[in-house]
Amino acid sequence: MDAKSARWRRVTPSTFPWEDEAIDSLRSNIADADPNRAWSNFEFIAGGQISEVDVFLLTRKGAYLIEIK
Repeated sequence: MDAKSARWRRVTPSTFPWEDEAIDSLRSNIADADPNRAWSNFEFIAGGQISEVDVFLLTRKGAYLIEIK
């Protein structure tokens, strides 16, 4: 999938170069076609605690929450 695709949404840049590299590798292996959608580097608040999501991916086969280490 192209980084500029409407199906891929990079919410904020990563602060870690290895994380950007892993996300780019993952993105390049996802078809840029419906129903695929992905969001990367976003935060949410639950129970008063801030959590970060590296990639949330929706595909025909399911929803995936991807954590990069």
